[in-house]
Amino acid sequence: MSLIWFLVIVGVSVFVHELGHYLAARAQGVRVKAFSIGFGPILLRKAAWGTEWRLSAIPLGGYADIEGLLPEEKGRGYDALPFPGKLLVLVAGVFMNLLLAWALLGYLFSAQGVPEATGRAAIVEVLPRSPAEEAGLKAGDILLKVDGKPLSAPQDINRVKTPGAHTLTVLREGREVELSLTWREGMERLGVVYQPEVRFRRVGFLEGVGLAVARSVLFLPQMVRALVGGVVGALSGNPDSGVVGPVGLVAEAGRAAKEGLFRLIELTAAINLSLALFNLLPIPALDGGRILLLVLGRFFRLRPEQEATVHYLGFLFLLLLILAVTFQDLRRLLGG
Repeated sequence: MSLIWFLVIVGVSVFVHELGHYLAARAQGVRVKAFSIGFGPILLRKAAWGTEWRLSAIPLGGYADIEGLLPEEKGRGYDALPFPGKLLVLVAGVFMNLLLAWALLGYLFSAQGVPEATGRAAIVEVLPRSPAEEAGLKAGDILLKVDGKPLSAPQDINRVKTPGAHTLTVLREGREVELSLTWREGMERLGVVYQPEVRFRRVGFLEGVGLAVARSVLFLPQMVRALVGGVVGALSGNPDSGVVGPVGLVAEAGRAAKEGLFRLIELTAAINLSLALFNLLPIPALDGGRILLLVLGRFFRLRPEQEATVHYLGFLFLLLLILAVTFQDLRRLLGG
């Protein structure tokens, strides 16, 4: 089932991306010769609306074969468009992935609610023979107060790490319980695993979409740093690069399916946000690389064979990156 969910999520994400390129090209009168989900050998094909629609064997991407996009097709189709028209075709795929991610998050926020941290600490695990266990803390407790003072942030739990007696007020099964803890000299760890308590506030769909857009913009610098750092880490062999490849996504899709529909929607939205950012990287063969060449072409004249070489090198780089992240996925799964 993990593989099936992976194929569904990736297939939908790729279809939406390539549909953006297709619609932007057709809206400007440019022929799209083929539209494929997947690469490699063609499994199914169907001609309609002047395009051959394909399902191919390798489900790790797709393509829209737009007339005039290849260097050897100079003067036709896409290549005959003005600069704004070409730019629209190139960014349309990214825009569609963003649109899908925002729509999914908008639905999630309206159906499940917007996650908001309360500032309190949710106890996830209590370590055996620890001061926390001695005090009577249990997994599932919500720490409300330390020595009668409400928590303003989960880290306030560390206020107990001063010598002497302390009072902990926790919410347990809907009622407040007071616990006593004595911190003695020589103690190092409280012995709990905790995380911020999160509450969900339900909103309307349109407000949810607006919140999704706002949060994407707010966390954009952080996401870009994580993506670029992850790519560099994967290529340098760092096992903690944070980038997940096909093997890792199969496992993640399986876990999400077990957790339910909301988790699957969240994963699909995250993949589409990541796909949009990844495609904007200035790497030849990606949308970002084509946009960079398009901009440079306004100042420098590149010969068709030069463009073809640049895209070929970019394609080789992408293959190397896929191999690197797949190797990292296998290392993580095998515990190496």
